[in-house]
Amino acid sequence: MVTQQRASQLAGAMSDIPAPIYQRVKQAIISQIRTGAWQPHQRIPSGSELVNELGVSRMTINRALRELTSEGFLLRIQVVGTFVAEIKAYAAMLEVRNIAE
Repeated sequence: MVTQQRASQLAGAMSDIPAPIYQRVKQAIISQIRTGAWQPHQRIPSGSELVNELGVSRMTINRALRELTSEGFLLRIQVVGTFVAEIKAYAAMLEVRNIAE
């Protein structure tokens, strides 16, 4: 029941901007993560649930989830499910040894 509610929130987060559907799905999922609706380590709705709720193809959902996993937003565990990844701190390191160089 909770999973269906989260999927419904996702459908509301999908924008109508002209973009490929998989990108709109990705942006909706990222929005849920950034607003805190989906917390780190929380299981997200299954691919089948997302297909039913959003009315898009399984291939579209798989592409969005695959790209979000490679970008570090999600963690997919085979047979277990897909989870929101823990946000990792990122700091760019710059070292200047000699200003003349």
